Amino acid sequence: MTDLFAQNLSTALTVTFIGMAVVLAFLTLMIFAMDITSGLILNVLNKYFPEEIKEEKAKTKKKPANNDDEIALAVALAYSAKTGGR
Repeated sequence: MTDLFAQNLSTALTVTFIGMAVVLAFLTLMIFAMDITSGLILNVLNKYFPEEIKEEKAKTKKKPANNDDEIALAVALAYSAKTGGR
């Protein structure tokens, strides 16, 4: 009986190893095939449908607004409201 068990275990491990090797080989082959075909397809697509190159316009820096008068007025109004106009 143990001889039959050992034989079945050996067969099971062999089938498992062969199955895993086949799956590994297929996935490796599929990755290489996808890599090659994606490169070919992108080359063909870029040849017939090139992407537009957007030109960047020179950006002018805006000067910060001088709000000193407005800030002084807001502070004066807040102070006046707090002290009751005194």
